[in-house]
Amino acid sequence: MSTANNTSTAKVHWTYWLHLAIGLGFMFLFPQLSPIEPITEVGMHVLGVFIGMVYLWSAVDSIWPSLLGLMLIAMCGYIPEQTGYAAVKTLFMNAFGSETVITVMLCMFLFAAVEYVGCTQYITRFFMTRKFLEDRPYVFAFILFFCSTIISGLTQALASLLILWPIAEDVCRKFGYQPGDKIFYTMICGIYLGATLGQPMLPFKGASYVVVSAFVNNFGTDVNYTAFIAYNIIMAIILLALFLVFVRLVIKPDVSGFKNMKVEDIMGEKLPKMNFQQKMIFATIIFFIVAMLIPSIMSKELALVKFLNNVGLTGILVFCLTVLMIIPYQGKPLLSLKGVAKKSFSWDVFFLVAAALYGCNALTNASTGIKPFLVQFLQPILGGHSDMVFVAIILTFAIVTTNFANNAGMATVVLPIVLAFTDQYPGIDPTVLCMTVCMIVFVAILTPAASPYCGMLHARKDLVSFKQIETLFLPMLFIALFTYIFVGYHIAGFLF
Repeated sequence: MSTANNTSTAKVHWTYWLHLAIGLGFMFLFPQLSPIEPITEVGMHVLGVFIGMVYLWSAVDSIWPSLLGLMLIAMCGYIPEQTGYAAVKTLFMNAFGSETVITVMLCMFLFAAVEYVGCTQYITRFFMTRKFLEDRPYVFAFILFFCSTIISGLTQALASLLILWPIAEDVCRKFGYQPGDKIFYTMICGIYLGATLGQPMLPFKGASYVVVSAFVNNFGTDVNYTAFIAYNIIMAIILLALFLVFVRLVIKPDVSGFKNMKVEDIMGEKLPKMNFQQKMIFATIIFFIVAMLIPSIMSKELALVKFLNNVGLTGILVFCLTVLMIIPYQGKPLLSLKGVAKKSFSWDVFFLVAAALYGCNALTNASTGIKPFLVQFLQPILGGHSDMVFVAIILTFAIVTTNFANNAGMATVVLPIVLAFTDQYPGIDPTVLCMTVCMIVFVAILTPAASPYCGMLHARKDLVSFKQIETLFLPMLFIALFTYIFVGYHIAGFLF
């Protein structure tokens, strides 16, 4: 039988159809229920469609549920005084024509270029060739995991996993460790932990920008980018350190095989010197990040700060991309958007951003009645507590649900809840709590549904088993939760 025939007759697992039925059931059947006061008829459609989108993002796909969800919202009467095609056209123009979606697209092109031209290999080598790593297995592990955080923050989590998993596997095997050994699966899981913690590092990139934009739209408050990046790095360092403390004291792996480890054993052959293309793209990334941070750390009266604020994030991105496409390299543009789009651009994130932001705004729109319903329905659970108990409940809900659903999607669900209860807790700064939520939803480490990258971890059964993942990450989930409640929330209060 030919390969084509094998492909065409390949069976789809029954769980796919179950997830499909559940997601579409929310989208099409939930709106048919009688409205639950004070939710309006339009609100029932918006709520059902949004729940269906979040479920399908987590269990099936990100692209077609986003498109279908937006179309259904348009056709339910959400757009004032417009019906049919006019409503669909208006909604899609607003969803995909928003500054946030355009910015996410341009930002993904710029940061995907780092991976596209191979800069990530040099970032890895910089971290992995430090002399202080020699004969210090736990220091080596921490730097390896933190390197994963940095690569994930600058590019995407996928790049961290594809680059660092082979390095960890090779080093472990070189010193006599095999899959099943405690230190072996600790390395594999630790790299994933570093990658997922690094995802929200830059608030103007990818899924973290979805959450930040949803916060800005809901609360009308700008986010300090410098504080955001510092918060992410601080919490990543704390959580990675606590993970290794847990491993050392509880898991107690045998690390004696690493006692004679040298940096040459880690990276092997040297890389060639960075070429002009790699240097220019890396320099442009640094320039862009600095340009984004300057307005939050320098006086607003300075001419440079005024200029950067005037052109905004989109203007700076356009400038950086234009320069890279104008400069020639080996007879071609230094940066090929077509090449980046083909190899490294995340279309899933692009469509999810458009649908998640529009859906989140629709949830909190007065015409839906969902906000007063949330207050009424959740009052027995969330009302009447001390500030810290409320914070603990919100963070617990966020970290539990994000391990069974899309992280950005769950964050956009939590933000309207925080907004609905803001008046009841005047002692809580919503910026501080929402930024903590933005970080904690990326502690997606427990199930394959937590994120596509967690699905990759669970799929690598040649490296790590389900039992080994849960042995490390189930306790780590509680460690992360308590750390964010008792430490992270207060660090956010200091920074923001």
